[in-house]
Amino acid sequence: MRREAINPETFRDIYHEGVDKDNTYVKAMEDKFKQDSTSEKEEVLKLATVFEGIIHENAELSDWLGQNAQTFKTSRFDDIANGVDTIVEFEESETTASHLALAIDVTFSSDTERKLADIRDKIKKGELTKIKYFASEHLGMRGELAKVPRVIIGAESKTIKQLAELWIEGDKKKELGVHPIQFQILEEIVEQLETFQNFAERNHQPELAAIFEKRLAFVSKILEEKRIMLDDNGERDSVFEDIERNLRTMFV
Repeated sequence: MRREAINPETFRDIYHEGVDKDNTYVKAMEDKFKQDSTSEKEEVLKLATVFEGIIHENAELSDWLGQNAQTFKTSRFDDIANGVDTIVEFEESETTASHLALAIDVTFSSDTERKLADIRDKIKKGELTKIKYFASEHLGMRGELAKVPRVIIGAESKTIKQLAELWIEGDKKKELGVHPIQFQILEEIVEQLETFQNFAERNHQPELAAIFEKRLAFVSKILEEKRIMLDDNGERDSVFEDIERNLRTMFV
């Protein structure tokens, strides 16, 4: 994942000494993380990284997020400062694309409330997520990516360990292509985008509502196509249920 991550050093022609400032911020935050680290937190981080790697690979290799989706691993700065692990680029045409920011959430306590609260508070203020370091060959752009909807993709430790077993066994890789976890991921995204759109409309943020609506149409179509092509066993884990519960109670 480190090799795949966007490298801020390649943006020095744009941000100049700003890159050094961001590197200093990352170093300070990582030192803080180490000081606050516990064995449980380290285990969660490992699982989150594994889950992110599985999504990063299979979003394209197995079309988990549709045939026109490409994933980008964010820089460590955008990971920490903006809470975004992965950017998904949905190609619309030869010259246009839509983007979705994914926050990977893995926790034993299924506590997604903090991240959803941050998204909720930003919507109230008319804000969306921005990515400082981004480059798209499809769009021919480099620099900041602004007004990006952010959603949480979550799974519990048991689910991720089961996926990891399939991921590391080459003869079982094909099973990931039809694994029902992709239904959980897509439903988490759809339910969040729909909730965020309605919340933005109620809070008089029509521009944000329109952005959420556009991404919702993309992902809903992908989910519908998946339901035609693949079997869904209907199983959803505790993190999925926690996201659903928080969406019902926090965005009223």
